[in-house]
Amino acid sequence: MGVITGWEFPWVEPTVSTGPMEDSAMVREQGGWVLVAAFASSSLGFVFWAFAARLFSVNAVGIAGPLVGLSSLATSIGILGLDNGLVRFIPRADRPRALMRRLMLIAGALSAVTGLILSAAVLAVSRDPAQQLPFLVLLTVVLATSQTWFQITDSGILAAQKSQFLGTRAISFGVVKIGMLFAVVGAGASGLFAAYVLPLLAIVIVSLFFVDRLWPERNERGTPVHLRELANLSFGNWISGLVYSIPSRVGPSIMLIFLGASPVAYFFIALQLAEVLNYIPEAVAKSLFAHGSIQDRLPASLTSSMRRLLAVIMLPLVALGIVLASIGMTILGGTQYGAHGLALQLFLLATLPKAGIQLYKAQFNVDRRPVALIAMGSTLGLVTLAAFVIFLIRGVPADWLPLAWVIGGTLALGVGWLLSRRRTPTKAEPQATSAEPRV
Repeated sequence: MGVITGWEFPWVEPTVSTGPMEDSAMVREQGGWVLVAAFASSSLGFVFWAFAARLFSVNAVGIAGPLVGLSSLATSIGILGLDNGLVRFIPRADRPRALMRRLMLIAGALSAVTGLILSAAVLAVSRDPAQQLPFLVLLTVVLATSQTWFQITDSGILAAQKSQFLGTRAISFGVVKIGMLFAVVGAGASGLFAAYVLPLLAIVIVSLFFVDRLWPERNERGTPVHLRELANLSFGNWISGLVYSIPSRVGPSIMLIFLGASPVAYFFIALQLAEVLNYIPEAVAKSLFAHGSIQDRLPASLTSSMRRLLAVIMLPLVALGIVLASIGMTILGGTQYGAHGLALQLFLLATLPKAGIQLYKAQFNVDRRPVALIAMGSTLGLVTLAAFVIFLIRGVPADWLPLAWVIGGTLALGVGWLLSRRRTPTKAEPQATSAEPRV
C-alpha cells in the first residue's frame, strides 16, 4: 500500500512511497487526526452553547451549564488516569478487549457515583430549585459515565493508530447534539441538558461495536496485565493532570475574590484563546505516546523530530498571535477587550514551554515513570498557582498576571528536562509482543 508523505506542509508537493510508513510520518499523521478531533469538539461545542443561549431561557442555560461542568469534574475524578494506562498497556496485553472492558467498568462506576453525589448536592442547595431534579441527576450520571467511556474508547482507538475515527466521532457528536437542540426547544433545563447528554450516549454505544474489534480477543504473544501495574502509571497521570490543570480551573475564581468581575472577564477570554494553541502539542504528544507504546520504546531521534516539528509550527503561530493580540481581543469583545492584549500575549508565550512538557509527558508514559509525571505536572501547577497568588497579593496589574503561567511552565519544562536526563529503561516483558490492531 502506498503512503503519502509531505502532506503536512502545503508548500511541499506530496509524494507516494510504496514502503512502510516511517515512525515520524506515522506520528504526524495520527497527531493530525487527533488535532482535527480536538478542534471539531471545541468549535461544535461553542456553536451548541451559542444556539442554546438564543433558544433557551437564561435559567435553563444556568442549570444545564454547571451540570455539564460537574459531569466533566466527575469524569476527571472517576477515570483515575486509566485512559492513559490503557494506551500504554493494551498493545502487549494477552486479552486486549477484556482489558478495555474492565477499565470501562471500573472508571464508569466511579464516575457515575461521583456524578450522582456532586449533582445531587449542588441541585439540592441551589438558590433556584430545579424542576425534575431526579431526572437532571440521572442525566448527570449518564453524562459522567458516557464521557468516561468515550475517553477510554478514545484511548483504544489512539493505541490502535486509527485516529481518523476520533475526528469522525467528535464531528458526529457535535452535529447530532446541535440538531437535537432544535428538537427540544421549549423543554427547559431538562430538555437542554438531554440534548447534550443523549447524543453522546448514542455515539458511545455505537462506538463500542467497532472499537472493540480494533483489537483481537486474544494476543497469543502478549502477557497478562496486572491491574496494580497499570494503576501505578494511571495514578501518576491522574495526579499530574489534576495538579497541572488547577491554575486554569481555579485561577479566575481566585482573581474574582481579589479584583472583581471585570478584570476576570478579560483574563478568562485571553486564557481561552491561548488554550487553542495547546491543542497542537497535545495532539502530537498523544500520537507519540501511542506509537511508543506499540514499539515499547521511544527513540530519542523520534522525539527530537517531533520537537523540531512543534518548533516549526508553534513559534510562527505564537509570534503572529503576539503581534495580533490586541486586534484579536477587540474582534472578540470590542475595544474594552482590545486594551488588554498583553494578557493574551503572555498566555501565548506560556504555550511554548507547555509544548515541550507534552513531549516529556509522552516520554515518561512510555518509560512508565509515574513519579516523573507527578513531579513535572505538580511543578507546573503549584508554581503557577503560587506565583499567581503572590502577584495578586502584591497588587501586580491584572494584565501581567498571566506571567505566572510563563514562570510555572518554564520551571516545569526544566524539571522535565532534568528528569529526562536520568532516563530509565522501559519495564517491558521481553517475551511480550504487540498485538496487531485489526484493520
